[in-house]
Amino acid sequence: MAHPLPPAPLAVLPLDTAVAGSKVLIYNEVGSTNTAALRAGIDGAVAIAETQTAGRGRHGRSWHSAPGLGLWFSVALSGPEDGLPFAAALAVRDAVLPWTMLDIKWPNDLLLLGRKVCGVLVEHRDGMSAVGVGLNVHHQPQDFPPDIRESATSLTYGTGGAFDRSVLLREILRAFDRRVLALRDGGYDAIREEWAGLCNMTGRTVRYKDMEAIVTGIN
Repeated sequence: MAHPLPPAPLAVLPLDTAVAGSKVLIYNEVGSTNTAALRAGIDGAVAIAETQTAGRGRHGRSWHSAPGLGLWFSVALSGPEDGLPFAAALAVRDAVLPWTMLDIKWPNDLLLLGRKVCGVLVEHRDGMSAVGVGLNVHHQPQDFPPDIRESATSLTYGTGGAFDRSVLLREILRAFDRRVLALRDGGYDAIREEWAGLCNMTGRTVRYKDMEAIVTGIN
């Protein structure tokens, strides 16, 4: 299937934020936005790329960053702040809620109709944290590598709607800014509990190797 519309160039719209977006770095191509954000070393710096050549997922996995089809960005923050993965996942969910509902999957994914649409990766270095977000926006199935084609989706493909990446970026950064301010104001427990509740894991039976257990909580 062809793309309904060619992806519009990404622009940074006015943010009106307190932390996220203190400095904005835009790259046509970069190795990793997390690395670029950490290199900036500025609280609230945002590194955005049209494509990554060395995008990272958890456990050293690569992250597919198709040019122009998604949002690939990272926010640098001072200190190894607890709760950043929770805050980022909730912020993406908050921002997309006017268009569609995303489910949070432990530990760092967001799903649309059971398929992965977004991943979050937090890394720490030299007193700074980088919160990386990869959100699939305009992808059609053929845009994904064959090995993830059955498990990944995008906002456009999953909903049939039209999405403006610049608007999505603005709304995610605004929502993330609110969550970061709440964390810095002592709101870790409330954010963790909200995130854990949306994971829908409590009470479920899980298996790992030869062990089986019932989830009573997530930390």
